[in-house]
Amino acid sequence: MPDPLYAPDSPPVTPPPGERLLDRLVHALLPAPCLGCGRPLPARGAPLGLCAACRAALAPLPREACAVCCRPLAAHALPADYRCGACRLSPPAFDRLLALWSYRPPLDAVVRGLKFGRLDYLGRHLAAALAAGLSDRLGGCDRVVPVPLHWRRRLARGYNQAERIARPLAGHLGLPCLSALSRRRATPPQSLLGRDDRLANLRKAFRVPDPGRVRGLHLLLVDDVATTGATLDAAAAALKNAGAAAVTALVAGRTPLEPAAGERPGVWGQSV
Repeated sequence: MPDPLYAPDSPPVTPPPGERLLDRLVHALLPAPCLGCGRPLPARGAPLGLCAACRAALAPLPREACAVCCRPLAAHALPADYRCGACRLSPPAFDRLLALWSYRPPLDAVVRGLKFGRLDYLGRHLAAALAAGLSDRLGGCDRVVPVPLHWRRRLARGYNQAERIARPLAGHLGLPCLSALSRRRATPPQSLLGRDDRLANLRKAFRVPDPGRVRGLHLLLVDDVATTGATLDAAAAALKNAGAAAVTALVAGRTPLEPAAGERPGVWGQSV
């Protein structure tokens, strides 16, 4: 049963008077603002570093979406396995992409805090939310694999944000967490590049040092956010080339895309 603490629509809980006094004293010395709106958070903390109002503002993905890439579709009552034209014409290397929320405020502030604010505990919060919201769709996976950072970027950041999500998520799902991928080379941040440059940037960026660890397995590939999906596509391709039987990609947030109004042929990751 999903933990209601992580449900986006959880009602605020009023603490007893003694706890409210403790909150005020703690915040007088060490204020902890909500990552979304800046309001003070209770001393006991808050899921995702967000107040109740900001958690309620987290935007779920539309139900009518491509079964592979999660792109919203301007249609109703589609079959559960319906794929958009781009995924039918040129499917990504992963078998499907799952995301809990649309990557827009206040989720963007949570991800920035995890990646750049050294708030690594947010990885555990995101893992709990993913396990509660999507566990019914993750059956059949054998291992959890985080998308790796190049060692220089990991050294500068202090940790890999995808691993901070993947390891506690593996615990929730009762699966081993496997560091199966490595970065061949350092690449410029994807957020600074356009789509074509993102694809070129990641070409042959990943490798699987020990293919025997993934051969024949269904892998759950975990990252924080999917924008064009180029990173997940390249990482899944490396895993498939090493012998993985299937790859399900999982992220906390999917960058909002305009619904695909028609089914014109296209290439995966582009508008269709």
